[in-house]
Amino acid sequence: MSFRKVWIVATLLLLLPGCALFATNENKAAQVSPGFPWSRKTVAEEVDTTPTLKMARLEASIVSRPVNDARVRQYVWEELDESGLMSPDVRQHLNDRGFRVGVAGSSTPWALQSLARESVIAHRSDNAQPLSDSVNATSVGPSFSLMQGGHSLVEVQSQLDGRTLPLKQLPELATTRDHTGLRCVVELSVKELNDDWVLLNVLPQIHTGAATTRLSITGASEQLPVRQNVISLYEHQFTVKLLAGEIAVIGRNESSEWNLGRLFFQPEAGSSGSEKLLMIRMVGVDRLKGKSDPSFRLDAYEQ
Repeated sequence: MSFRKVWIVATLLLLLPGCALFATNENKAAQVSPGFPWSRKTVAEEVDTTPTLKMARLEASIVSRPVNDARVRQYVWEELDESGLMSPDVRQHLNDRGFRVGVAGSSTPWALQSLARESVIAHRSDNAQPLSDSVNATSVGPSFSLMQGGHSLVEVQSQLDGRTLPLKQLPELATTRDHTGLRCVVELSVKELNDDWVLLNVLPQIHTGAATTRLSITGASEQLPVRQNVISLYEHQFTVKLLAGEIAVIGRNESSEWNLGRLFFQPEAGSSGSEKLLMIRMVGVDRLKGKSDPSFRLDAYEQ
């Protein structure tokens, strides 16, 4: 064997233990306890697979002012966006039925801000809560939360005397015989929910008759709640997209005719009556960890 071949064989024999040493160290590194930060297994174990639920946090209140208050009749609507919310056909349909809808940006106009402040102070006073000189200028009223698929009810008018109102002029109530305990209610539900906006569905309802036990089915369970007859006005429902901080305002569109908007927001005739506005503010979106219950319903807020 030549000297050159002997040298090559000797070199290979010297390198083999080193390769084995490196391979052994690599295998040991892969088997390090998962508590060490360089363990590959630790990354997979620390991934949180708990589902996250989104919930819209909202505020709502109803402002009632004399009909001659210019803030309700004029100044509030001058600062609201009414044209960019929905298609012209839908807006015209709502206006014809006496409803008016607008949205204020995160910078609340002064007229709406003053009405909201009065509402917050009145609510705290009625609920025996301590009043503060530093009432949150952005708040419009009590807060509540809604998941996608859940709903909440806001009562706009309560216990109206149907005998004193021209209800026969309303096609929606033409077939309703019992007008006792008449209430005007708005059902709020979430159609879509993102990190900083919510698509809110607004469904006007009329509740009539005596409150009795009525069968209803929620999810997979049967319930017997005490409630009135509910007339859901699906042809007058609409959706509003609200960014965080924006306020939806729903009120009456002035008309000489008696219509649903008049029933909801100004049923009393004459200059001594009062007119109402419904304000809904999008506060933000909360994230909750857990699993949703398909039979869960949220009816947390009813003014």
